[in-house]
Amino acid sequence: MHFSTSDIPASTAYRLLTSSIVPRPIAFVTSISADGIVNAAPFSFFNAMGSEPPVVALGFEPKADGGVKDTPRNIMEMQEFVVNIVDEPLSGQMNISAGAFHEGQSEIEIAKLETVGSLAVKPPRLVASPVSMECTLFQQIPLSGGGVIIIGEVVYFHVRDDIIQETEPLRIDVNKLGAIARLAGPDYARITDQFQIKRPE
Repeated sequence: MHFSTSDIPASTAYRLLTSSIVPRPIAFVTSISADGIVNAAPFSFFNAMGSEPPVVALGFEPKADGGVKDTPRNIMEMQEFVVNIVDEPLSGQMNISAGAFHEGQSEIEIAKLETVGSLAVKPPRLVASPVSMECTLFQQIPLSGGGVIIIGEVVYFHVRDDIIQETEPLRIDVNKLGAIARLAGPDYARITDQFQIKRPE
């Protein structure tokens, strides 16, 4: 089958993207509003985009009513956020935080997430996350359908000691990291099924 994006609705394009671009890493983003309310929400339109400077990209869909979600609004207003990597023990609280909450409600309280202060930005990081990245807003790209792509520059990495495999060169043990990934719908993936392919010399 063939699909021209000029002939299909955005909902079909969304399903094609989320069903074929798999697995997708999950950014459990903590942000803070101008009123000081801490927000935590997961997003799987997320990846690393460069290392000098280190940058990550997040894609945000609009709300069902076309409005801007709390997380991108907070980031655009306050210019800061934290990306927390999700492992399986954190998945239950992540899922709670993905619910539809009223503006002003804090998922931190609802999901009973423990936070700790960041070192370079105002939004806190999640204690339970094995890796957290403090970010400042690098660039925002509005999309015609009401969404926005946000590129953040990582200014601080926090890595749990027990997942560091070696320090010279720095390597994280991905099995101890235990990050989970998003598939389509309610389906998620683990990283336990792996294989190696060596690059040509």
